[in-house]
Amino acid sequence: MARAGTLNKRVTFQHELRTPDGGGGFAREWSEIATVWGGFSPERGSERLEAGRLEGSLFGVLRVRSSPTTRTVKVADRVKIDGVDHQIRSISNPDQRNRMLDILVERGVAT
Repeated sequence: MARAGTLNKRVTFQHELRTPDGGGGFAREWSEIATVWGGFSPERGSERLEAGRLEGSLFGVLRVRSSPTTRTVKVADRVKIDGVDHQIRSISNPDQRNRMLDILVERGVAT
């Protein structure tokens, strides 16, 4: 189990809402699911060429306490860490006892 001092970042989980825009498309908004304490460990970065520009991304693991609210978070959602959007790539329950969730996230990709 993570010690309280290692959960030192405020993170906000958000769910995408799509509403029809009347022109056949949709408007996209993000609705807050929860703001909790988490610990972020960057793991690796990468770069790729996108539309003639070099784009960088950073993978890392976000650890949060498991709760009824955090267990509703899905891969389709996103998380803000230090005010920066991160795409959720996977969610695991490492001890299988619903104490903590480890969430693989990626910064630097369109969400």
